[in-house]
Amino acid sequence: MDKINLANWDQLFGKAEQQIVFASDRYTDFRFQFEEAGLAKGSIHAVSTPGMQLTEFRLDAGQPFQLVDEAPRASAESVFILEGNAASRFHNIDGSVRLAKGFHNLQYNPEFTGHHAINAPVFHALTIIYDITFLQGLLQGDDTRVADRIANAIGGAKTFLADKQAMACRPGIADVISAIRQCRFTGTTRYLFLESKMLELLALQLDQAAQLPPTTNSQQWSVADRERLHAVKQFVENAYLEDFSLKELTYKFGLNEFKLKKGYKELFQTTVFGHLHQLRMQKARVLLQEDGMNVSEAAFFIGYNNVSSFCTEFKKRFGYTPGKSTMKEKTLKAVT
Repeated sequence: MDKINLANWDQLFGKAEQQIVFASDRYTDFRFQFEEAGLAKGSIHAVSTPGMQLTEFRLDAGQPFQLVDEAPRASAESVFILEGNAASRFHNIDGSVRLAKGFHNLQYNPEFTGHHAINAPVFHALTIIYDITFLQGLLQGDDTRVADRIANAIGGAKTFLADKQAMACRPGIADVISAIRQCRFTGTTRYLFLESKMLELLALQLDQAAQLPPTTNSQQWSVADRERLHAVKQFVENAYLEDFSLKELTYKFGLNEFKLKKGYKELFQTTVFGHLHQLRMQKARVLLQEDGMNVSEAAFFIGYNNVSSFCTEFKKRFGYTPGKSTMKEKTLKAVT
């Protein structure tokens, strides 16, 4: 397994290109692309705002690899995994901290040095790094359990994880990430929008973390059961347009129906078919906004025979009708 030491980044990649996209007193936007034959290629897109830095990071090594971060520093950040998975080890946290596609966490570490095993050929993540004083200011006066935990961790120079097992991305979080990555605004308007979405992601994380029990129930599941449940989730994300039953999943992954239903809900905060429905509706929105399908075509593509039912569910999830989604895309194309 190749090791990529982030401290020697500039020495590892022979081909590198950096571009400053935008710079003002308030915002900075830069892109960095890199490649080294036989090692990896990837890109970093970072937007800095007062107190926060949004980074989309993608690394394609073609095989599992390890990222090494040996520069000790205090760090507070939100992490959202878009592709791949990571098992991270820190000297001041017992065991490994795991994140996989579709999961996220909010963390603070007074000495953020670690080894991150990426057990997939591609790793793609979105992170928000917070200036610690800025984060403290945001949470000042908030007397919720999560805010208290963060404040105590920062004040006592101790580690904080919103959830040791990581949290599954709920539809609201997935929608905000999609809005960030598909943002069509330009100039200062773009960065005002991104800044607001960064804060929205933090708010959604805090809300989800506040709903977790004081000690996560996922600890009752064995390592083997958790691996099977993660395998089910991966299957659902790859085959969400196919038809399958819970019974078929129990046979395929060696879980009884009780473990499958209860474990999926506890680990991923959704049901199997709730997750399936979320993925299908997100696909429908992409088909309408980016692929040029009309409402009927998108509905049938994701498995609806009744267009009216599809329109009702679409509006319930996204807050507007699918017809407005196609009109919005046509308007954007006309403007550009």
